[in-house]
Amino acid sequence: MLCQETNRYYLQHREHYDRSYKALKWVDVTSAKMGNFFAIIFLMGHTRRDNLKEYWSTDPFLEIPIFGKLMSHKGFEQIWWCLHFNGNELQPQSTSRLFKIQPLLNFFVQKFQTVYKPNQQLSLDESVIPWRGRLRMRTYNPGKLTKYGLLVCVVTESTSGYIGNLEIYSGEGKKLQETILSVLEPYLDQNYHVYQDNYYNSVATAEHLFSRKVRVCGTIRVNRGLPPDLKEECKCLKHGETTFRRKGDIPRKSWRDTRVANMISTIHNLSMVDVQRRHGQVKKPVCISEYNMFMKGVDRADQYLAYYSLPQKTVKWTKKVASWLINCAIFNSFLVFKNLNPHSKLKYKAFLLNVAKAWATDHTVAAEPAADTVLVRLGPSTSTPCRPHFDPPGRLSGDMRKHTLAKIVKSEHFKGKQPSRQCRVCAIHKKRSRNAYICKFCVMPLHRGECFEKYHTLKHF
Repeated sequence: MLCQETNRYYLQHREHYDRSYKALKWVDVTSAKMGNFFAIIFLMGHTRRDNLKEYWSTDPFLEIPIFGKLMSHKGFEQIWWCLHFNGNELQPQSTSRLFKIQPLLNFFVQKFQTVYKPNQQLSLDESVIPWRGRLRMRTYNPGKLTKYGLLVCVVTESTSGYIGNLEIYSGEGKKLQETILSVLEPYLDQNYHVYQDNYYNSVATAEHLFSRKVRVCGTIRVNRGLPPDLKEECKCLKHGETTFRRKGDIPRKSWRDTRVANMISTIHNLSMVDVQRRHGQVKKPVCISEYNMFMKGVDRADQYLAYYSLPQKTVKWTKKVASWLINCAIFNSFLVFKNLNPHSKLKYKAFLLNVAKAWATDHTVAAEPAADTVLVRLGPSTSTPCRPHFDPPGRLSGDMRKHTLAKIVKSEHFKGKQPSRQCRVCAIHKKRSRNAYICKFCVMPLHRGECFEKYHTLKHF
């Protein structure tokens, strides 16, 4: 789907794309090429750089050879520029603000719900996709670490953080209770326990979910259904004291610790449990104890997503959201793998690296360079990489058996007959003289004979 929509987007905007003098000749994106593209994005999460160009740097102190093996810098930019997720010709028929990302969102949500069935305890909370650009759906929350971004209502498994369902806020006037019921739709009438904070909890919501066989537990705001007499009684509570009111099957409980905590729970009774603290044991309501235990699901997912995040800098919000969704899918895949292999000690970082290796279908990755080789050696079937901006340290090694000349191999984007490049030695002496040969070890264009000998024997050639 990504390949089809990306190729279609190029055809719709080919005039603008072809006008750029830096643009490569367009070659249709295939599944293998798209796999290499995302393998590179995964690897970027492992190796941070200040800007995109540095990932393809030929400086011996900065370079990462695998990026050049998988795809050229221009080839990566070509796909990134045209990356698209839905047909523009269908947009007049849709009024949804998420139209441009809807197919990808639907695909992943459907996969999340069918691949894995979570345990009974669920956590409902919000997450934020960072975005500081102009966008009608963007939200601002000064209390969050990521203050600007797209708000996402997420349901996760409490113990692992597996993302079961999500809904991106689009600012279309949907009421809070409708959002809660929509995101919990796959779990209604199945006796799930949902832990949520005071933003989502209210007496009316708890009653409706209880009628749909979903029990809730969490903190509640005083204006969300607490009776006036309970509010007054809370002011007189001393440290460790509790009070409660019940409305049918919906109990509301208040407990004072350092401050008053108002709770609503259709899961627990009103009993107390002993909790170990630094200064000794204290008695705490069982609903608060289990709320603290099971409310961390979304935070756990956010923690993993932040470790090796995939989103790149972009001026299009759709690419930011797509990268975040793919990041969620990889995290969920890791949890499913751990569930199927409980004795595996594979860490998340190693799992991401294995996914990148599996998606990198380019055969040029198979051969590993020797320890003293700084740049990529050329094979007979691979196109010649770009000339490095710096002379490799091994050019004066004295072992001339490593330095052999080979003809420059043209890439699939080259239109001429035989490619040629400016000789390195001639360029130093300000002579315009191109040739069709390159040193296989140094990846440097050189004339046969005198230029080749000077470059590999003289410090100042």
